Amino acid sequence: MNRCVLIFNRGVLLFLFVFILSRAISQTSDSLVVSIDRDFYTAEDTINLDVSLYKYTHLSNASTLHLWIEEIKTGRKWHYRYPLLNGMFSSSLIINNTIKNGSYAFNFQLQKSFFNLSGFVKNADYKDNSLNYVLITKNMQTIADAVYLNQDKSFSIGRLLFQDSAFIVFSKPKHNRNELVINISTPLDSAFTPSVTITKFITIGSVNDSSKKGDIPSTYSFNEDGQLYKTILPEVVIKAKAKKLIDDFEKDNVTGFFAGVDATVLDGLESNEISNSQDLFTYLTGKIAGLTQQIGENGIPQLKWRNHRTDIFINEIKSDEDLLLDINPSDVAMIRVYQPGIPIATSNSDGGAIAIYTKIGSYNKSNNTSYSFFINGYSGLESFWK
Repeated sequence: MNRCVLIFNRGVLLFLFVFILSRAISQTSDSLVVSIDRDFYTAEDTINLDVSLYKYTHLSNASTLHLWIEEIKTGRKWHYRYPLLNGMFSSSLIINNTIKNGSYAFNFQLQKSFFNLSGFVKNADYKDNSLNYVLITKNMQTIADAVYLNQDKSFSIGRLLFQDSAFIVFSKPKHNRNELVINISTPLDSAFTPSVTITKFITIGSVNDSSKKGDIPSTYSFNEDGQLYKTILPEVVIKAKAKKLIDDFEKDNVTGFFAGVDATVLDGLESNEISNSQDLFTYLTGKIAGLTQQIGENGIPQLKWRNHRTDIFINEIKSDEDLLLDINPSDVAMIRVYQPGIPIATSNSDGGAIAIYTKIGSYNKSNNTSYSFFINGYSGLESFWK
C-alpha cells in the first residue's frame, strides 16, 4: 500500500513529505499543461501557477518540475523546483519589490525523477552492513532511521523529501568516534535532459504600463548553461592585513540571530583543543563553567546550565544533544557559546545555547572525515521571488 504523509504549514512556508514510491515513473509521452493566472504584474503581486501532467500510468507516479525564470534584458536567472505528485501541482510566487520592471521568461522543465539520495562509504569495513542517519530540516523536523549497505558498500535513501534544505548526519550503529568517509549524490542536483520544456512570458511594470509587452522577443530560446550544477568564481587577489581564519569563517557562516548577539567563540580551525578532545560532551562541560552533563530519562546525555536545559544548534539548525555523539570533534570548525539569558531565535534562554559549526566548503580539508552534509530539497508551495 502506498503511504503519503504531509506535514505542511503555510504560515512558515515549510513542509515535509514522507512517502514510498511503488512504481517507476512512466516512460510514455507526457503532456504538460502550465497555467499562469495573468501576463502582467506589479511589484508585490502574487503569481499563481497551476501545472497538470497527463498520460501518467499510475497515481503513485512522481516527478520534479524545474522552473527557471530569466530576465529577458539581462539574462539573470532564478531557479525553483517543485514536487509533481499525482500529475498535479499548484504554487504561488510573491514578487519582491527588488524585482525590476521588464519582461521575464518562465521556463518549465519536467525531470522524470523524484528526490532520492545515493551514497558510497569509502572506508567501510567488511563487517559494516548498515548506517544510521539523522536528518534535520530547517523547521526542525527530525527523521532518524537506518539504511542498509549493499555488497559494494553503496546505499540509497528514497523515502525522504523536504522543502528548502536539510542537514543529514551518518554514523555507524556502534562507534566511539565518527570516522566515516562518504560520497553522496542526488538526481535533482545532477544534469538531466528534460522530457518536456514549456516557456511562458510575463511583464512586470507600473499600473500605467499594463498595456505594454515590454521587451519580449519574437524568438526566444532558453539556455540553462549548467548553472545549476557548477559555479565558477573568478580569481581574486586581495592585499590586506592578514586576519585569523576563524574571522573569515564567522563572516561566511554565522547568520541571523546567531551573529546579532555576543558569544564566546571557541576556535576549531587554528587550535587543536577541540579536535584532541574525547568527545564534544566532555569538551564542552570541561570548557564552559557552569555547564553540566546529566543523563536523561531515555538514557541520552543532556547538557544543562544553571539547572536549565541548554539548547544545541548544529550549523544553526536546532538539534538534540545525542547528535553530539555523532560529530567527530576534529570536524568542528567553531563553537559559539551564548550565556543564559541571551535568546537565540526561538530558543529558551534560561539554559543558554551552544552553536556548533562543522568544517564545510573550503574549510574542510581533504583529510577530514565526511559524514555530514547539507542537501537541497524542494521550493515551497508559497515562495518569494527576489
